[in-house]
Formats: sequence, structure tokens, C-alpha cells
Amino acid sequence: MHNYNEKTEQNLIETIKQKEESDKMLLTMEIVTEVLISIVFLTLLFIASFAEMENWLRITLILTGFIPFIIMILFAIRIEQRAGYYECQKCHNRYVPTYSSVLWAMHINRTRYMKCPKCNEKSWQKKVISK
Repeated sequence: MHNYNEKTEQNLIETIKQKEESDKMLLTMEIVTEVLISIVFLTLLFIASFAEMENWLRITLILTGFIPFIIMILFAIRIEQRAGYYECQKCHNRYVPTYSSVLWAMHINRTRYMKCPKCNEKSWQKKVISK
């Protein structure tokens, strides 16, 4: 029985480590995809701005870059919301916020100004990987 409890604890610790590594990889992939889609969007915008072409083609190029750019931003926010936790600076509670609160919160990098569900205070909450 004692050996069974140790194995269960080891499995739990291993599962937590795997989740943390997975969250780190997701956040890294988020940055890479954001940079790539931004480069594509800016390239298409640059071509549409300076190349000689008809207006309908110019609008098509801009929309071809803009629509995937917006979709990627929404997916990136979903990744940021789900991977890891946010830590309240007032009560140090770590939690996963709702998608809409992450979407509409003011932010600087991965620090967002949100309301903590535990203490109901607004503060700048940093993204952390482990709970």
C-alpha cells in the first residue's frame, strides 16, 4: 500500500511537469506563429502599397493578409488564456481566466489588468506556468 501511494505521487508529479513543459512549448509556438503571420501580413501590405496594380487586386491582397492576421491573434489569445495561469498581485491566487476577460484586458506582453475571482480586486496579473 505504501509503494502504491509513492507511485501515485510520482505519477502526479510527472503529469504536472509534462503540463508545464507543454504550456511552455505552446507559448513559444504562439510567439513564432505571431511573428510569421505578421511578416506575411506586412509583406502583402507592402506589395499592395507600392506595386502597380488595379484597386480590386490591391484590396484583395490587403484582405488576404488581414483576415488570417486577425484569426491568428484570436487563436494566440486562446493559447495564452489556456496555457499556464495568471497570478493576482494582491492575494497571489493563481487561476485560469475566461477568454473574454483575457481578450478585453489591457496588457503589456503577458501581464494583463484583470479582476481576480478570489479577492475581486483589479491588478496587473502576470502569466506564470506552474500553479
